[in-house]
Amino acid sequence: MTTDTKRLMLPAGAVDPVLQEIRRHGLAGQETGALLLTGQSDMRVLVVAVAGTAGIVRGPGLFTVNAVAYDRLFTFAEERSYRVRAMIHSHPGAAFLSRTDRAYSLRVPGFVSAVVPTYAAPPADPASWGWWRFEQDWVPCTDWAVDPALPRVRTVVFDEEGVREY
Repeated sequence: MTTDTKRLMLPAGAVDPVLQEIRRHGLAGQETGALLLTGQSDMRVLVVAVAGTAGIVRGPGLFTVNAVAYDRLFTFAEERSYRVRAMIHSHPGAAFLSRTDRAYSLRVPGFVSAVVPTYAAPPADPASWGWWRFEQDWVPCTDWAVDPALPRVRTVVFDEEGVREY
C-alpha cells in the first residue's frame, strides 16, 4: 500500500490536539488516545477524535475504549460520511505494539495504529512514533505523511455520552 490514495495524510494541525491530550494524561501517569477520521474515498484526515471520559479507562500501561463509546464515534462517522482509519495511543516508554495492543486494537484490514512514546514528554515529530497497519497481522506502516498544505482538521471528543466539539 504505497500509492498516494492509500497513504494516511495528516494535516500539520492534527498532531497538536493529540499531543496536548497525551501530555496531559501522561503527566498523570496515564495512557490515552485518539482516532483519526477521513473521508469515505480518500485518506486525508479530516477529524481528530480524542477520547473523553465516559466508557474510557486510563492508567499506567492501560487505555481502553468500551463498545458504547466506539459505537458513538462510528455512528458519528457514518452519519457524516467519514471513515475511522487510525488510532493513536500513548505509552510511558518506547513506541511498540504491546501484546494487548496486538490482540485488542481494532483488527480491521488497512487500519493504522500509531504509538506515541514517552507520554509525559511526547515527541512532536510523528516520525518518532511507532506506526503499524493491520493486514492479517500488524506490520510496520510507512504509508503515512504529515502535509502542512492540508486544511485544518476538526477536533472532537468522543465517549459513551456521544461526540462533541473539543
